[in-house]
Amino acid sequence: MLVKKLPEIVDGNPVKMAVGLAKAIIVIKEVVKDNMDVVGRRIASIGAQLTILEKLSTDCSSRGAEQETMYQYKRTLEDALEDLRRLNNECLARKVADHEDEKSRIAAIFERANEARIQFDLATSTRVAKIVYTIQENVRLSLFDRLNPSRIADHKYQLVGQTREVLRRAVCTPGTRVYILRNITIWANDMSSESEEIYWLFGPAGSGKSTIAYTIARRFELTADVDDTIVLGGNFLCSRQFGETRYETAIVRTLVYHLALKCKAFADTLCRCGKFESVYSDVRTQLEDLLVGPWRDSCSTLSNDSSGQRRYLVVIDALDEIEQQGGSTFLRDLLDVINQNSLPGLKFFVTSRPDPDLVKHVESFDRKRTFRLQDVEKEEVQADIEKYLEASLPNFKGRSEMKNLLEFAGGLFICAATIVRHLTPTRPKLQRAEQERFLLKLFPDAATPQPPRLPSNAARLLDTLYLQILLDAFSDLDDEDFDTRIQILHTFLSTTEPVSASTAAKLVCDDSNETDTSFPFTEVADDVLSQLHAVLYTDADQRILSYHKSFSDFIFDQHRSNKYWCHSEVHHRRLTESCFRVMTGGLRFNIANIPTSFILDSDNDELRSQVAQNIPPVLSYCSRNWGHHLSNTASTTPDPLVNTLADFLRLRALFWIEAMNLLDVRGMCDPMLRVASNWVSKLPGHSALAQQLAEAASFALYFSGSPASSSTPHLYLSSLATWTPKLEPCQTWKTCFPRIPRFATNGANQSFPLMTLEVGSNVDAVACSGDGRWLASGSADGLVRVWDMSTGKVQSMLEGHTDWVNSVAFSSDATRIVSGSRDQSVRVWDVSTGKVQSVLGGHTRGVSSVAFSSDGTRIVSGSRDRSVRVWDVSTGKVQSVLEGHTDWVSSVASLSDSTHIVSGSHDQSVRVWDVSTGKVQSVLEGHTSWVSSVAFSSDGTWIVSGSDDQSVRVWDVLAGKVQSVLEGHTDWVNSVAFSSDSTCIVSGSRDQSVRVWDVSTGKVQSVLEGHTDWVNSVAFSSNATRIVSGSDDQSVRVWDVSTGKVQSVLEGHTSWVSSVAFSSDDTHIVSGSCDQSVRVWDVSTGKVQSVLEGHTDWVNSVAFSSDATRIVSGSDDQSVRVWDVSTGKVQSVLEGHTSWVSSVAFSSDDTHIVSGSCDQSVRVWDVSTGKVQSVLEGHTGGVNSVAFSSDGTCIVSGSVDKSVRVWDVSTGKVQSVLEGHTDWVSSVAFLSNGIHIVSGSRDQSVRVWDVSTGKVQSVLEGHTSWVSSVAFLSNGTRIVSGSGNESVQISDLQLGPLTAQEDWNESDSDSLQASTGWLLLSNGENYVMFVPPSANLLLPPCILVLSNSPSSWVLLDNVALGSQWHECYSPVSACVESA
Repeated sequence: MLVKKLPEIVDGNPVKMAVGLAKAIIVIKEVVKDNMDVVGRRIASIGAQLTILEKLSTDCSSRGAEQETMYQYKRTLEDALEDLRRLNNECLARKVADHEDEKSRIAAIFERANEARIQFDLATSTRVAKIVYTIQENVRLSLFDRLNPSRIADHKYQLVGQTREVLRRAVCTPGTRVYILRNITIWANDMSSESEEIYWLFGPAGSGKSTIAYTIARRFELTADVDDTIVLGGNFLCSRQFGETRYETAIVRTLVYHLALKCKAFADTLCRCGKFESVYSDVRTQLEDLLVGPWRDSCSTLSNDSSGQRRYLVVIDALDEIEQQGGSTFLRDLLDVINQNSLPGLKFFVTSRPDPDLVKHVESFDRKRTFRLQDVEKEEVQADIEKYLEASLPNFKGRSEMKNLLEFAGGLFICAATIVRHLTPTRPKLQRAEQERFLLKLFPDAATPQPPRLPSNAARLLDTLYLQILLDAFSDLDDEDFDTRIQILHTFLSTTEPVSASTAAKLVCDDSNETDTSFPFTEVADDVLSQLHAVLYTDADQRILSYHKSFSDFIFDQHRSNKYWCHSEVHHRRLTESCFRVMTGGLRFNIANIPTSFILDSDNDELRSQVAQNIPPVLSYCSRNWGHHLSNTASTTPDPLVNTLADFLRLRALFWIEAMNLLDVRGMCDPMLRVASNWVSKLPGHSALAQQLAEAASFALYFSGSPASSSTPHLYLSSLATWTPKLEPCQTWKTCFPRIPRFATNGANQSFPLMTLEVGSNVDAVACSGDGRWLASGSADGLVRVWDMSTGKVQSMLEGHTDWVNSVAFSSDATRIVSGSRDQSVRVWDVSTGKVQSVLGGHTRGVSSVAFSSDGTRIVSGSRDRSVRVWDVSTGKVQSVLEGHTDWVSSVASLSDSTHIVSGSHDQSVRVWDVSTGKVQSVLEGHTSWVSSVAFSSDGTWIVSGSDDQSVRVWDVLAGKVQSVLEGHTDWVNSVAFSSDSTCIVSGSRDQSVRVWDVSTGKVQSVLEGHTDWVNSVAFSSNATRIVSGSDDQSVRVWDVSTGKVQSVLEGHTSWVSSVAFSSDDTHIVSGSCDQSVRVWDVSTGKVQSVLEGHTDWVNSVAFSSDATRIVSGSDDQSVRVWDVSTGKVQSVLEGHTSWVSSVAFSSDDTHIVSGSCDQSVRVWDVSTGKVQSVLEGHTGGVNSVAFSSDGTCIVSGSVDKSVRVWDVSTGKVQSVLEGHTDWVSSVAFLSNGIHIVSGSRDQSVRVWDVSTGKVQSVLEGHTSWVSSVAFLSNGTRIVSGSGNESVQISDLQLGPLTAQEDWNESDSDSLQASTGWLLLSNGENYVMFVPPSANLLLPPCILVLSNSPSSWVLLDNVALGSQWHECYSPVSACVESA
């Protein structure tokens, strides 16, 4: 029997079951082959299907819903096998072929299996379809990401809201442009080899080209005819209204993306071999790499696949809308590329304005087809316009007025459309008689038998029409009303952005002077808009726009518009005055009624509504745009705007910054104030005001780039409070805010950066764009970051380098960035998109430095391969390789006229190269170590170089000699740069400082300190008012050049300060140092009073006698010395310790001295005899510090064994052992009342102990290195502590604590939390104030640090915070007038 032959299948794998069943069917077929009937054939068929399923399912893996389908299939197969086994047991002696019943049962079993297989097959097919769809979608998304096409440029993009009002797209009116559209359609569908590949339609503005192009694009994609032989492959509708549609570099990548979506063969070829790095190259490179090459390669695939042989139309409209003649350049490149390369299956339809030079260029081609719109038969144009006019003005159909309208339109649809709009206003509707009166005015000769005399060209046609519309709108007005209305019209057309009629009215007219309340100025503005409805309209937000740019051109042309002319400079002056008038009346302190200073703006749910309520549109417009109007105002002498600006600066400017922050445009404050400063600086006698405006700009940047800007009250409570320069106007502003926190600084340099940008990786390079808007940084993580200089926010992160970025530079127009990296590549980036334009490969080792030529056509790079390379930006090819250096080239720069290059090298030389010949012009030698950085002065007469020999050298280019050597840095100089006027040099060093030098004197102007690691790169802003620096401390800092302080040189310790002590009257401090000296300081001046020398090793401890006449010191030379303060001479030397003397102290009566030593003992000495009185032993490690109690009965000692011990002087026994420090105890002291002990430790903490209990009373933290010495001040509330970082810290135990908000670096699991700069109350929630981390703020209870390194502290007594924050403002007499 057949079932006996079935294999024993016990494996649960459904695939193996399918295999087993297939084998069973084969056995059945062999048995019944001589007696095959219908049932047998079905069984065999099922078996054959299962065999196929076996092959398809061998490598199948499934998940989710597919897995459930697999399990169902498995259960069905298991049931089938069980049924077959059961049938086998029932029929041991029978044969399958002899029993119909068995055959039926077997068939049923296999039928169930087959049904399961069908279901499984369906699920598998569905899954495959999903996978295919996902792959296609991923390809689409990948192409979108890599090509970055424009969305708005696509005809299918749905324009809504403001974009719809700004850019109107519509198809041709039915029945119009029939001949042109038919002609284009026939050309597009023409498959003959004689048909041209490009159809260029050009004509004047307003002739309807864009409407035709839009109609054609939709015709071949959405409403295609069944007989069409071509479909729309791609389209790009240019428009200067949007950034992504006004640059020629976006056209090709958009068209290629569209074409790839339509043609799979092209998409596959593009993905496989497209040169996507060309996306941001020039147009010709894009055409060749992204279109021509991939399309030609895909043609073979198309020819082998009959289903893929489709033809594609590409539509490109309004190339004249491209910026800076880019449209003509694009069309020339397109024509050249297509003339040189056949692109079968592609046709291009292009529209633009006439370009005579390009026409001549095209006429040199063998194959061409151009269609001049003005060459269309005049009758056809008139017929099209007639249909439009008859549909819009049916009352005039067949009348003489219609004939006159046709004649007047002169073939310009814009002219016809303007007339229609004027005659058919929405409200009030004009009666036919009123329409006739207008036409009679427009055609005054129409009543005569002769035809009306019409202008001879398009511009004059429009002029005539516009003049008549204006005459109708402004007729029968007296001079005052006419002047008001014409100013409103001029305002409509002159504002920086579209405004409402209400805003325009308030800009023109002062509401406070309005006497006729029955007819307010807003109604006047509405009336002007209504009267000019033919040329002006409102968008969805009621903002006013003009239908066509030709109307604005007309109004601003005196010869065309006559008495309606807008004198641009005069009107901008009026708008400037209006802006300040509005701001004076509207700006005030706490304008949004913010209830508390303890929260961020983002957490204030009512803030947006308060801003909208208290900053109306006109105040918002004036605040954001007064700088634009001022910059377009011609100055006069004298100029009343000077007084306006001075009044504004007294205090109102501070309220303006507040409002700008609430409007979320705080980044505009700095550039607007800079504009004002530059404007004033050109007026004689106002340099002080210009400087004050610049100072205000720096303050605005300090705030806008700070986290303080996230809570508007902290403009005052944080930024104004911590602004250290004592210059106007900020100094006067502070007098109006007596209850803001008091902020003080200490140290050699009290200047803080205007802005600190936390990069998160070592910063090796920085550069500023020429317009001051952007800052670029290159870092060790391989990223180039572009920062907004006004807000400190990252604009974009440029990814591509695979190793450290060593150098970055901007092109002169700030549109591109070049970067050089250790990955041996040079990359050129598009600033606007953040994409790579080109990758320049050729260097064989890391690229150290890069620079653009001034015209942006060339790039120069220096490398560790010892070469300098000059690259052609347009082609990405090397122009020349300059060789001669014998070691790494570390820095390169290009002269402003691009004729010479300077390079600095590790071979210690500076070389000047002639670009035209590639030869060395001169070799400048003098540095004694590597040359790290070089730069030209702007006039090319000087070169500055920085070197690892710690010097900066200025060279005379012509003479090839050193002009001056600038010395002062204490470590390698990594970067140098000239200011734009070549009067200053900035240098950055591994000594963590930035120095500004006066070129004429060679002296240091200022030292900018704050970086905590090497300064790798420095640069001036283009106006030389700012310096930017990048450091290994992972930050970029922006500095104000004008307020940098000169660093004082203090004659002081040259090594660690190991011990300090106050005199009993707190007028002097004594310090001992590892430089073997003891120094006495005057507390009031911070100056050294005397230096006591005699020890032959480190001085570890010092102390005053109670009467301040003597000092005792202990040293590593194992001696204790007693000094006479008045003479500075040694009185006695106490010897006996067998190791270092770590600590010494006087008893309160000055009769005894106690000393502690690394020999683990404490010794008590008789001062009068110099003999040891007792030796106290018990410590298990060296004794670092000792002190007497005030009554002389106890001694405290601190030891390497981490303990503090209290001894009874009379018995020499230990009274108590105080434990808690986690490292050596470096210093100890008694409070005067003997109740408390203070101890300092290498665990960086200071601890205060209760002597009676032996418990810790408080732990004072803040030192960044081990604490070497501690002492109580005489009043017992303050502790002074000295640290291994050469600083002295004073803490007040009566001050309550503030909490510093910390930020966890998630990218580094081992990193410590870093301060964000925000100070919080002890509850950790309320924001008290923001202090820049670079200020080295001392948190209470620490109140002072004496150090050459800057530090700061805040005092919060009598400060208005939280719900009382508004009380911080209290105008004083100096501010009353402005307030």
